[in-house]
Amino acid sequence: MRVLILLLALTSLGCDIALTMPSPVVPAPTAPGNVTVTNTTTVTVDRSDTEATPTPSSPPASSGALPLPGYGEGVARDYAAAHPAQVTHSCQLTDGDQAWAFLDGLVSVLQARDARWGYLCKDANCLTQARDVVAYRASAGDTGIWIVDVLGNHCPGPTDSPTMFRWGVLPFETLRRWVGHR
Repeated sequence: MRVLILLLALTSLGCDIALTMPSPVVPAPTAPGNVTVTNTTTVTVDRSDTEATPTPSSPPASSGALPLPGYGEGVARDYAAAHPAQVTHSCQLTDGDQAWAFLDGLVSVLQARDARWGYLCKDANCLTQARDVVAYRASAGDTGIWIVDVLGNHCPGPTDSPTMFRWGVLPFETLRRWVGHR
């Protein structure tokens, strides 16, 4: 606010002020399938449905939706710590169907506490599920969900750090679908 007032004062006095900001630098891809952007990490797969936000939003008060259970992160961290090989080999693109072991096991452990835990549907028919997130059904239907990204750097490239467990809560979703099994 002070800067704005200062700029207005200088402008009213007849001062010429030129503000410029440098353009972001986006270098060319480093290898086929990889895109590198300054000050970020290399992206090798589509993460459009799993990009974490700094703070989770709350469901609309009028929706009657449940909050994300507080125990979820602890249960997930314990499961990941007990199954590090499942985390490391969780890329379905390189490890095939056995790569689902981590998500299937984690969903199973979470469902033992609450059957509302499951998978995020990637398509309208729920025939394809997200490969690196879990979902918590917070409403009466199959929409109104919390999405949690649980695998950081999923399916890394040859020069990327390995896949690791993370707990990245995304904003509350009112339209995306959930399914309790794969």
